[in-house]
Amino acid sequence: MVDRFFLDLRVRLLAAIDDGMSCRAAAARLGVAPSTAIRWLVLRREANDFAAKPQGSDMGSYRVDERASDILPV
Repeated sequence: MVDRFFLDLRVRLLAAIDDGMSCRAAAARLGVAPSTAIRWLVLRREANDFAAKPQGSDMGSYRVDERASDILPV
């Protein structure tokens, strides 16, 4: 549900910019930072996609994989 809200926010912000509103005005209207509006606009322009990228990752498993023979039973 949260992802859907943020995608809707991006859609509404970019629609406001497409309708002629400045990035700063659209950002103020929707309660986001102007730099965020500019970043989403550039992302859409360059990648033709403005969806959020996956966040975070499993940083510990590579360590286990490196030492699997020492840690895991045979």
